[in-house]
Amino acid sequence: MNNSISQRSVLVIGAGIIGLSVALRLQLDGYDVTIVDAQEPMKGCSAGNAGCLSEANIFPPMTPEILLQVPKLLLSSDGPLIIRPSYVAQMMPWLGLAAKALRASERERIISAMASITSRAIASFDDLVAASGASDLLAAQGLLVAFKSATSLESRAQRLPVWKQYGIQVERLGASDTRDLAPALHEEMAGGLFFSRSGQCKEPYLLGIRYLERLTRGGGKLIRAKVISVARDSEGRAKLVTTGGELSAGHIVVCAGYQSKALLQSLGQHVPLASERGYHLMLPDAGIGLNLPVIFGEPYFAATPMLNGIRLAGTAEFARFDAPANLGRARMLYRQARSYLPGISDANAYSWLGVRPTFPDGMPAIGVVDAWPEVLYAFGHSHNGLTLSAITAKCISALMSDSPIDIPIHEMSLRRFQKTLSR
Repeated sequence: MNNSISQRSVLVIGAGIIGLSVALRLQLDGYDVTIVDAQEPMKGCSAGNAGCLSEANIFPPMTPEILLQVPKLLLSSDGPLIIRPSYVAQMMPWLGLAAKALRASERERIISAMASITSRAIASFDDLVAASGASDLLAAQGLLVAFKSATSLESRAQRLPVWKQYGIQVERLGASDTRDLAPALHEEMAGGLFFSRSGQCKEPYLLGIRYLERLTRGGGKLIRAKVISVARDSEGRAKLVTTGGELSAGHIVVCAGYQSKALLQSLGQHVPLASERGYHLMLPDAGIGLNLPVIFGEPYFAATPMLNGIRLAGTAEFARFDAPANLGRARMLYRQARSYLPGISDANAYSWLGVRPTFPDGMPAIGVVDAWPEVLYAFGHSHNGLTLSAITAKCISALMSDSPIDIPIHEMSLRRFQKTLSR
């Protein structure tokens, strides 16, 4: 191996929105960046997300009510959240950690950390969007959560003081104001919650491609190869073993989504990551218009206006990452959406499936590998991957250069699960 390997050279594993954001951020900060991925860029989970840029997701994803419903979720095939019976054995340790995340002290720690990173997330897009000429793909018109049931609205509104405590701008709306924001909604809506600083990406796939184009114009590279392992070279430094040969750099950043689990476990990390599969249904001829993303409050999935129609997305199916698709899950989105948007049409609709990497506490993993200081990681963002992509990239750049950043990154290290296990 060459002793002259530059500490300003970086290998980023993964060409999804997290990997591309990290790569472009590092290039803007003066690093020589190469991305390694066997897949075509932005063809994994990043391509089909709901497109929402949301400040709302600061709470642990599991609730006591959901955990009590696990037996029912095993038998369901049509709910917003289901668990395939064949996956339950793998998921039991994950559910145990999810229950621990609901303890008062843990919940407060998680909310504080998530609010810190989420409240800075949307402004963090500015540099990447300006550099890549992608301002036409982002909009900051707010995000509406619309409820049919007054009881459901009241239940979710219990979170208002917490959101406001952490500086997240949210307003409770009555039925009339809710429909003023989204006139296509049913006449009998109960009301809503409006997050005025939230917004959307009009086509997540194109955003990632714009990042990649800017990266290559700046001298960055993309290598299409599968990463087999992270290993030590003869001089004790980290290297990548790939199907295209061995690669070395001053730093390696693992941003491979669900596939990060195997790579990091081989380096001695505890990675309690679940495969949370999400379906979307794209409606190119929806028959209605929306001015902003609308989340349906009861089943809690989104209808987002995209460049080529309306996308319905946001449900969860816990199953093996490679289990056969159940595209009936995508059709279910349309059936439920009709009760909120009665004029909606599924003409020429098509569906999609992707695998979200999800941790039991709902936080991503951002940090440095123990005993491998040149290897960093950023993955496991669950439903928040797009929203947190740019701020995650800033966190990685700060860790790499040992620069201060006003976010408790240490709370998002994989060490949090080792601590949990030792309690």
